[in-house]
Amino acid sequence: MKTIARFLSLALLAAFAACQPFEEDKTPLGALPAASFTVTMIDSNTVQLQSTATGEPFMYRWEVSNGALAEGTEATVEITRAGTYTVKHFVFNQGGMSVDSAEVVIYRDLVPPCTGMMEFLSDCTERTWKLAPIAGSLWVGPLDGSQTWWAIGATAATDRPCAYNDEWIFRADGSVEYDTKGDIWAEPYMGVAAAGCEPESVLTGTKAAWGSGTHAFSLIPAGGSVARDQIQMLGLGAFIGLPKATNGAEVAVPVNSITYDVLSANEDAATGVRTMEIEVNWGGGLWRFTLRSNP
Repeated sequence: MKTIARFLSLALLAAFAACQPFEEDKTPLGALPAASFTVTMIDSNTVQLQSTATGEPFMYRWEVSNGALAEGTEATVEITRAGTYTVKHFVFNQGGMSVDSAEVVIYRDLVPPCTGMMEFLSDCTERTWKLAPIAGSLWVGPLDGSQTWWAIGATAATDRPCAYNDEWIFRADGSVEYDTKGDIWAEPYMGVAAAGCEPESVLTGTKAAWGSGTHAFSLIPAGGSVARDQIQMLGLGAFIGLPKATNGAEVAVPVNSITYDVLSANEDAATGVRTMEIEVNWGGGLWRFTLRSNP
């Protein structure tokens, strides 16, 4: 019996020892870092971000609400469109992660570099264009361009002087000024009885948007699904050539944008005069316009 009692005592002692709490040796992780940063505007669209985080971070990460990502204690981010953007700064140390955020206001869109079609249209400052006084500078035909339904003749400038004195002044800041010189080539869809030269004042109501004024334009370079360089006229009533020719329809009221394909763009090396032919698919066919610039 003494042997059994001694055995039970030893078993109880072993079970009690097994129930005692056990702690492994642990290394303290330390405090979390404190994220903070400064924002410096390098120019109107370029932002420099500098971390001032404390707590010995070993990783620095930046996220901007325009989709930009960066890593490191500092980052330079270009934001091309005007608006208010949120910048988040994440820092990590052995203790974990913390984040700080701030808003950045961009007051204007980034003007694209003056190359390619921008240089061709604006000469990096401004360039004035008119309908070229040549046969075929106003042309309409089927979608495949296989034939001519109608085209203006060689006496275009004398047949329609009020159309061939119109000016489109393209500027490198993305604006385009349309100047009718006080008269227009008017057609019945504009509210007149018959086609002919009329004072600009015949454009009334919503049709007044087809008169002289300043609009905007953007350029879409060829590539991918875009077969040719394109000029997009932006703003109610903005157009080139004839106002009725728009994408997908011939219209009787102004629209907010029209996109033209650039078929050709050439410069006379001797005179500096530039010529371009543009095209718009109006659904039932193609309208083409040939323009010529001042040297």
